[in-house]
Amino acid sequence: MSDDYYTKDDFVDDLEVDSSRFDTAPDEETIETVVSNVEDRNIDVHVFDDGDEAREHLREQLPDGATVMDGHSTTLEEIGFTDDLEDGDGFEYLGAQVQEIDDDEERAEARREATTADVFFDSVNAIAESGELLGANALGNGVGAWAFGAKNLVLVGSTNKIVADFDAAVERVREYAYPLEDARAQEVYGQGSVVGKLVSMEYERVDDRTQLVLLEGDHGF
Repeated sequence: MSDDYYTKDDFVDDLEVDSSRFDTAPDEETIETVVSNVEDRNIDVHVFDDGDEAREHLREQLPDGATVMDGHSTTLEEIGFTDDLEDGDGFEYLGAQVQEIDDDEERAEARREATTADVFFDSVNAIAESGELLGANALGNGVGAWAFGAKNLVLVGSTNKIVADFDAAVERVREYAYPLEDARAQEVYGQGSVVGKLVSMEYERVDDRTQLVLLEGDHGF
């Protein structure tokens, strides 16, 4: 697995973020409540206590011949799944095509089209006990697939992102995940990030479209 990526440990000590509030380990009862409340929103939940098992499940979500795209996800990097996407074995990984485009306008159009991929993978920035799944990114090319664009949506999150309610989830995005992503963007792109688009998955009207892969433990931002 490639290790040329940043984790929160690279930044958290230098930032004024409240890890004691926004990055904790919930008990099993809380996790069970979250699973039930997310499933009540017509979102399938798959719980794994091992990153390798989660990675294998994610591989199984890659149909032969499908178009596939992802939003940036430290969690997917940590468990090695971004390597599987880049291999592109049996499917069309649109991310590789986007990276090869030099023209800014053409690349922006390719990103826009990629939000309608057959399968879109992304990670959540916060999970409310009440079941809302929140994500944000600067341009919206990641969360742009959540609401409608992607045919199938696979969201990945870990239990350290669980907070008490929707308001706390919004605060986690703005006060914890964003400062970490801003620091990462400075290192990777040479410019900071913003909470440009903030999306909450409240309910999925399309049966079998959206799933949450929930990893027990501490992953991502």
